[in-house]
Amino acid sequence: MTKMGQPALRGTNEVPFALEELFYSRTDTRGVIQSGNEIFRRTAGFEWSEMIGAPHKIVRHPDTPRAVFRVLWDALKKGYPMGAYVKNKAKGGGWYWVFAVVMPIEGGYLSVRLKPTSELSDEIHQLYRDLSARERAESLDPEESATLLRDFAERGGYSSYTAFMAYALALELTERDRRLNRNADENTRMLAELNTAMGRLTKEQFGLLRSFEALQSVPNNMRIVASRLEPSGGPVSAISENYKASSAVISERLRKFVAGRGNLCGQMAFQVARAVFQLGCARVLNEMSTNFMGEEAQNDRPREEERALLQSLVTKGTADANAAMRQAAELADDMMNQSRDIRRQLLGLDTIRVLGRVECGRMRDANGGLAATIDQLDSFHDDIKGRLEAILALSEEIEHWLGRYLRAGRSAA
Repeated sequence: MTKMGQPALRGTNEVPFALEELFYSRTDTRGVIQSGNEIFRRTAGFEWSEMIGAPHKIVRHPDTPRAVFRVLWDALKKGYPMGAYVKNKAKGGGWYWVFAVVMPIEGGYLSVRLKPTSELSDEIHQLYRDLSARERAESLDPEESATLLRDFAERGGYSSYTAFMAYALALELTERDRRLNRNADENTRMLAELNTAMGRLTKEQFGLLRSFEALQSVPNNMRIVASRLEPSGGPVSAISENYKASSAVISERLRKFVAGRGNLCGQMAFQVARAVFQLGCARVLNEMSTNFMGEEAQNDRPREEERALLQSLVTKGTADANAAMRQAAELADDMMNQSRDIRRQLLGLDTIRVLGRVECGRMRDANGGLAATIDQLDSFHDDIKGRLEAILALSEEIEHWLGRYLRAGRSAA
């Protein structure tokens, strides 16, 4: 420490703080700081008289894209907690990275931050550099930039930005445990596995929908071929019409299954992400509450009141997460049943496809491209069957992790 309130800086101007240290702050509804802990004050480089009553944005670094705060506030205004990687600035000109969990409370907001150390944090640094540069160069408004941030999460296979932050929090907690030589937290590992499986499931389901939509063009090709090979109403024409009608029914069911407002996949992904993130938050808040025991109050609100607030949030967050887990388990069971039904419907399409192959053989060399069209059907069917099997396996894996967590919770109670 150089002089009172000013932390020593490393050569890169990064302000050091220990891995085991957690930042705490509480603001009113306008984002004005009402309370904080000594680690936050020390790292930011301010005196308490400068921090209390000041807007939280006094530590906002311009390298953090505005998109991050737009996504954060969108969640908070809906009453949901949210996570974010944030690069902050210190009074002395330095900077420091945190992973923040932020949640709405009565009369304002509360945030606990930890030091990010996972490989993902390095990827985020590059993403933020690129996104901040685009915001400046293209004069993007916060919502346009937030869309790019959400797109980044979706390209990574996450159903939502909440799911991405749930994965990030679990990753950061796991790496933090490892570096601090703590025993691996079984719940954190379990939740990370669950969230990862949910991401793979989402990818498979959207891949399945795309395959079915691409399949819709094949019966049209078959009908065009049939018009050159046989009179109107011939067997190949009838096969193509039957196939088109049957595949359209399945395709519409799939859209309700994985796309559109309120789809089953989206509901389940939301509940899983919500539960995973809430439980990760509860762990961080609980540790912050313990850390407060050795710190004196810095304003007129005793630390015991801050600890009581944190503990109430831990209790509520755990209860909300368990409720989300139970709902997700019901959705997982429904998803498996619907996947099996779709697989049975696909057998009907297989029968029509085989009839097409028979007609192709009967026409021999005069098939006029029918063989190539049937080959397309074979390829699509193989892809669809493979995705359905993957979806069933992943649904079972997700149900397993959900059931395991809920059973562990009942045993602990």
